[in-house]
Amino acid sequence: MSAHSHGPPHAVFDETQIIDDLRGSFRGRLHFDRLTRGLYATDASPFHTEPALVAVPEDVESVANLVRYCHEHAIPLAPRGAGTGLSGESLTWGVVLDLSRHFRQVLAIGPDTVTVQAGAVLADLNAELARVGRRFAPNPASAATCTIGGMIATNASGANAFLHGYTRDHVAGLGVVWNNGERDRIGSSLVSESTTAAQHEPGPQGPSEPPAESHPEEIHHPRQRAITRAVTELLTLHAERIATARVRTAFDRCAYQLHGVLGGADPDLTKLLVGSEGTLAIVTEATLRTVPVAGGTCLSLIGFPTLDAAVRAGLALRQYSPVLCDLLERRLLALTRGYGIPTVGAALLVGFEADSERRATERAWGAVESLQREHILRVLAEPTCTPEGVAHIRNIRDAAVSGLHSQNGPRPVACIEDVGVPAEALPEFLTRVQDILKRFELSGTFLVHALTGQVHTRPLLDLGEPTDRAKLWPLAESVHALALALGGTVSSQHGTGIARTPWVERQFGTLMPVFRELKRIFDPKGILNPGKIVGPDPSREAWPLRKPHRHEQQEEEASQDGRAESEAETGSVPLAPEPPPRTPLLLWTGAPEAEAARCNGCGDCRTRTPPERMCPAFRSRGDEHATPRGMANMLRVLRDPTAATPDEVRTVAELCVNCKMCRDECPAKVNVPKLMLETKAQRHAEHGLERGDWVLARTEGLAALGSNFAPLVNALLGRRSARWLLEKFLGVSRRRRLPAFHLRTFFRRARGLGLMRRPSVAPALPGTPRVALFADVFASYNDPLIGVAAVRVLQHHGIEVHVPSRQVGSGVAPLAKGDLDTARERALRNIRVFADLTRHGFRIVCLEPTSALMLTQDYQDILDDPDAIAVAAHTVELTTYLGELHAAKKLRTDFQPLDVTLGHHIPCHMKALRGAVRGPGLLELIPGVKVHTIDAGCSGMAGTWGLKAENFDTSLVAGAGMLTELNRPRVLFGSTECSACRMQMEQGSGKRTLHPIQYLAYAYGLLPELEERFRKPLGGLVSD
Repeated sequence: MSAHSHGPPHAVFDETQIIDDLRGSFRGRLHFDRLTRGLYATDASPFHTEPALVAVPEDVESVANLVRYCHEHAIPLAPRGAGTGLSGESLTWGVVLDLSRHFRQVLAIGPDTVTVQAGAVLADLNAELARVGRRFAPNPASAATCTIGGMIATNASGANAFLHGYTRDHVAGLGVVWNNGERDRIGSSLVSESTTAAQHEPGPQGPSEPPAESHPEEIHHPRQRAITRAVTELLTLHAERIATARVRTAFDRCAYQLHGVLGGADPDLTKLLVGSEGTLAIVTEATLRTVPVAGGTCLSLIGFPTLDAAVRAGLALRQYSPVLCDLLERRLLALTRGYGIPTVGAALLVGFEADSERRATERAWGAVESLQREHILRVLAEPTCTPEGVAHIRNIRDAAVSGLHSQNGPRPVACIEDVGVPAEALPEFLTRVQDILKRFELSGTFLVHALTGQVHTRPLLDLGEPTDRAKLWPLAESVHALALALGGTVSSQHGTGIARTPWVERQFGTLMPVFRELKRIFDPKGILNPGKIVGPDPSREAWPLRKPHRHEQQEEEASQDGRAESEAETGSVPLAPEPPPRTPLLLWTGAPEAEAARCNGCGDCRTRTPPERMCPAFRSRGDEHATPRGMANMLRVLRDPTAATPDEVRTVAELCVNCKMCRDECPAKVNVPKLMLETKAQRHAEHGLERGDWVLARTEGLAALGSNFAPLVNALLGRRSARWLLEKFLGVSRRRRLPAFHLRTFFRRARGLGLMRRPSVAPALPGTPRVALFADVFASYNDPLIGVAAVRVLQHHGIEVHVPSRQVGSGVAPLAKGDLDTARERALRNIRVFADLTRHGFRIVCLEPTSALMLTQDYQDILDDPDAIAVAAHTVELTTYLGELHAAKKLRTDFQPLDVTLGHHIPCHMKALRGAVRGPGLLELIPGVKVHTIDAGCSGMAGTWGLKAENFDTSLVAGAGMLTELNRPRVLFGSTECSACRMQMEQGSGKRTLHPIQYLAYAYGLLPELEERFRKPLGGLVSD
C-alpha cells in the first residue's frame, strides 16, 4: 500500500490490503469506487479534491481504529459533516471520514448543557432542546443542514454573533480521537460511559464550568498528558507574542484561536480544538452549553437610500444591543420583488430578543424611532414577533441571499466572502472593495453583518470562463490585503480551509512558528487534514478549482500547446482527452452537463426540516449518494464514462424518485430530477431494464389485464403465497397493501354513460364550460369511483364532460424507469387526442396531480411538438379547477353535513405544479368537516418506487413525518389528491383514505356508493 503526495490527483491505496487489515475492527462502509469518491470531491466551496477513500464509520471504536491505522501507515484523513463548508476545509486527497451518517444522536440533555454526537444537525438538536425551553445559540445560515461537528471544526457563529458569539464560547467538553487512535474526553461531560451510544473514555474536566461528572483518574491518559504538557510550555513561552498578534476586530476565527486557552491549572484544550478544522484531533461528540429559548424575537426591515447610509445606521444600532443586523444591498434586494419590497439603496434586517414578545417589540420600535431622528429611512416591514411576520421577513432574506444562484450567467462565488473588519471601518472597507471589483471589471453582492463587521462579498463570476477564473486569485489578494490593512481578518465565520490558508501567515506573521509547533504536538506525522491552516501543501494547487463544464476554444488550444511543450521537456505521458458528452435523449435548452454544473454544492438538499421536502430518499437513508447534490456530482464524475459501472450509476439514479421537490426548493434551481431521468434514459438505451423495473414500467397494461380478471386477481393478491411469488419474481413487496382491481373500470362506466361519444365540434353554449377528463391508471382500473365522483360533481355544476376513448396512461411509470420510447409513445398519443379537443374549447382536467404534471411539464421535455405546448396551456388538476370555480363564486355549496376530521396530505407533485393547493379549502366548505392539513414531507411512496420490496422499509421511513400527523387520534380518515400517496397513507395508518373529490361528491349526495367504504375497515393485503 502506498500513499503518493506528489504527482497523481489522489492517493493510490491497495484496496484489498486495507479491507483485510481493517476486517473485524471497522464497522461501516469503505468506498474505494470512483463514483463515491467523486461525490465527496466537492463541498459548498468552488474547490475540487478527489479523495482516495471514503469511510463511513458506524461507531466511535471504528473511528479510533481507522485513525490508528492511518497513523501507522501515514495516510492523511479529514473528518466531514454535511459538506456545507465554503472554504474547502473538509476536502482531502486522502481518506474522507464521513461522520454525518451514523453520528446523529442527542445523547443527554441537562439543565443547561446537552451532549450530542458530531453528526447531529443543528436544526434537529434545537428542535429537541426546544421541548425543554433551551437552544444552542450559534445560528449559521446552514442551520437546517450543518452538523455540530462541522460547527466545532470551523468555530461557526451566525448572524447573531454580536450577542451570542462563536461556537467556541458554548463548548464545555469534547469527545475526541487523537492522531494515534486513542479515544479521550476533554473538558466537562454530561454523559457517563453507561449512557453514551459509543463508549468513550472520559477525560479531565475543563476549568470553565463545574463538571456534571468527575473522572480525575482519567487525566493520566498518556496522549492527553503529553499534549497538555507540551501545549502549556509552548503557549507560556510565547504568551507575549500571542497577546500582541491579535487583529483589531473582535470577530476573528482565523487559524488556531490561542487566546483564552491558558488560565487554569491546565490549558483548556476544548477552546484550542474548536476551530481547528480537524487538523489537531477528530471530534466525535460534544457537550455544549445551552441558553433559554427567547421569550420573544422581533424582526423588522428598514430601508435606506444608499449603502453608506445603511452602514452608518447599522453602527448606530450597536448601542441598542440587537441580536442581529444584516445589511442587504440593492442587488440582493432586487431579488425580493415578489415580496413587495420597494426600491431602496440598501436595507437592514434588524432583530431583537427579550424575555417576552412585548418587551422585544418595545425594544425594536425604540431603536427604529431613535434612528428616524438622525437617519433618512423607510420602514419596509414593521417590527413583528408573530410567527407569520417573522417567517415573512426571514423569507425575504433567504430569497435575497439564495436568489442569485438561480440566475443565468455569472453567479456568486465564495472566495473572499469571509472578511471581517472592525465595525467602525465598514464604510471605508465597503467603498474600497467596490473600487477593487471595478478594477477587475466585476460586479458583486454584499451581505454585511453590520454589528460585527463581517462582510460576505460575493463577486459574480463564470468559472467556465478562463478570464474569470484568472481573476479569482488576484482579486482575493487585493481584498484580503485591504482587510488586513484595516485591522481585520481574512476569516470571520466560514473557516480557513483551502480558501484562506494561503493568507494565514500574512495575517499572523510571527505566530506561524507557534501554529506549526502546535500542529506538530498534536499531529507529528501530519495526517490530520493536511494542507489547512499551517500552510498549503506545496506539492498541490493552492486553489484546486472545480473543472468547468466547458472549455473555450482558445483555452483548449493553449492547453494543448502547453501540454506538447511540457511533454517535450519532461517526457511525461499526456493526459487522455476528455470524451465528448453523450447526445441527450431528453430535450434541453442547454447541455445536461451545464445544468449539473449549476449546483454550487451548498448542501441545502440535505435538510430534514419541514416544510422543505427535498429529498425523501436522503431523509430515509441519510447518505450523500441520495442527495440531489450527490446526483449532480455524479454527472460531473461521468464526464469520464469509465468512472462508474452501469450498476453504480443505476444505484444512485434510482434514489431519485422524481418528486421534483429539489428542483423547486434548490437555491440554484438545479433540475436534478430531469438530470436523473436523462441518466436513466441513457442507461435504458444501452442496457435495457431489469425484470422488476420492466414490469413496473408497464403498470398500465398489467392494470388493464388485472381488471379483466378482477375477482381472480384480487383473490390471488390477497394470498400470502402468491405475494411471496410476486416479490420473488417481480420484486413487488409482499408486505405492500395493493389496491383491488375492478371489472367495471371507469372507462366502461363512462362508455355506458355516453361520455365517450365524439363531442360536437360546434362551440359550446355560452356559459357552459367543456371539460375533457384525463383519468390515468389508478382511477381507471383500481378506483373507478374517483372518476365517477368527478363526473357527477362537474355535471352538478352544469359542465359538459367528455372522456376521450383513445386516451392512455400518462406514461409516468415508464419515464421514471428510463423507458423513454414507451413514455414518448404514450405522450404522443395523448397529445394527439387532447390537442384536438383544446381547439374545440375543452379544458383538460386531470384526476391526479402526477398526470397534470406530465401533461404540463414532462411532455415538453420528451416531445418537440407545438401541440404539447397547447395541451400544457389547457391542462389543470381537478381540485385546482374546482378551486377556480370557487374563486369565481361558481362553486355550489349545497353540501350535506359531515361530522368528521380528515387528515389531508399535500402530495409532492401537487406542489410541483406550482399553483395554489385547493384541496383542504374545498373540503372545509363541507359543514362539519374539520381538515388537518398535513404538509410534513413526502409520503415516501413515489409512484411505483414504493412498490418494490427493496424500497418498502425506506419508503415508510421517508413518509414518517406525514404518517405521524395522519396517525393523530383526532384524524378519522385520510385525504389526498395522489393515489400513490393514498396507498402509503392506508399502509402506514390503517385509515381509509380517499380523493377529495369523493368526499365532495358524497357531501353533495351524488356518491352514496361510498357509504359502504366508510363502514368497512381496511384489512388484508388488498384494499378496496
